[in-house]
Amino acid sequence: MSRFLVAAIVLLTAITLYGVFDCLTRDRQHIRIMPKWAWALVILLVPIVGVLLWYLFGRSSFESRERPAAGRGPVAPDDDPEFLRKLADDLAADRRRDRRQREQSEEEPPEAGA
Repeated sequence: MSRFLVAAIVLLTAITLYGVFDCLTRDRQHIRIMPKWAWALVILLVPIVGVLLWYLFGRSSFESRERPAAGRGPVAPDDDPEFLRKLADDLAADRRRDRRQREQSEEEPPEAGA
């Protein structure tokens, strides 16, 4: 019986901590109904029900958090197709230049020792 009790306490603590950290690290615009600090208090003071309320009513849907709206703010370089295309072009140009230099050095006759 004590093993079950310890396991239940550990599970309850883990779920509560996960809910609190999820609440505190989420952007303000992705939180509904109450401010961030109020949700954290609800999760901590009403352990099981608070976490359920947070996941049902407090946070906005996961999909809207992961998909940024088009046209908002700057695009990260690794998400910008034009930047990636420029990198690929620069890499190809460097390889062509290196190949040309190798071919020229192979074609040049050895210099006569003076």
